[in-house]
Amino acid sequence: MMVDVFERHVKNIRSSTGGQYVGLCPFHDDRKPSFSFSEDGLFYCFGCEVKGNAYQFAEMVGEKLQKGVKMAVSPKKAKVWSMPDVLEVNFHDYILESMDTLHFNYDKYTKGFPWNKGIVKKLYVGWDNGLVFPYLNGAGQLVNIKWHKKRQVTGHAQTFIYPFWHMLTKYRKNKPLYVVEGEKDCISMISSGRQAISFNNGANSNVPSVLVSLLKTNFDDLVVQFDNDEAGKKAEEKILKVFNA
Repeated sequence: MMVDVFERHVKNIRSSTGGQYVGLCPFHDDRKPSFSFSEDGLFYCFGCEVKGNAYQFAEMVGEKLQKGVKMAVSPKKAKVWSMPDVLEVNFHDYILESMDTLHFNYDKYTKGFPWNKGIVKKLYVGWDNGLVFPYLNGAGQLVNIKWHKKRQVTGHAQTFIYPFWHMLTKYRKNKPLYVVEGEKDCISMISSGRQAISFNNGANSNVPSVLVSLLKTNFDDLVVQFDNDEAGKKAEEKILKVFNA
């Protein structure tokens, strides 16, 4: 079987939705399962970002796949979801400037939000004619920026989790994880002591199976809680179907 080579080297494997599996990455000190692979032989690690197919994995661990083992997807055509690339230094400088703008005018720009100022600072939220939300990868590197209800960095807007680094390193498996409609709702939930995430492409995001697998493996209880309007209810039904598949 295609997954055999992974089973020999990946510890604490759990199966999830859509033919996906998650376990501890063999290529870095992985304490929370972040290594995902599929029945098609594609793999990706959310921690160290190593990725590829089963043939490449076998070479990396010093094995050779037996003759006759075929991938369901051609190695040349195989695609695996990956988070956006790390942004250039000028974007980092921009985030620091936008953070300063927000914190020098904090009460003005966050008036009415039930936000904890310490949480806002930890998530590097800024202001530039509107709220600015940085997206970080598993290593804490800047990979995307979301300008609230405006735009994202061109070429970096594939569906991703907010706040991903915070979720991967700070959240606990035995506490409920709330999936909410947007970054503002997410910060409100975190400020109230709950674990929460949202997706950069909004309530109607098409969440890839590799992300669903990661969430279902690392959290015992996923609670979807979108806005209480028609659009929010439809989006909530959509994502619940994905999580329950």
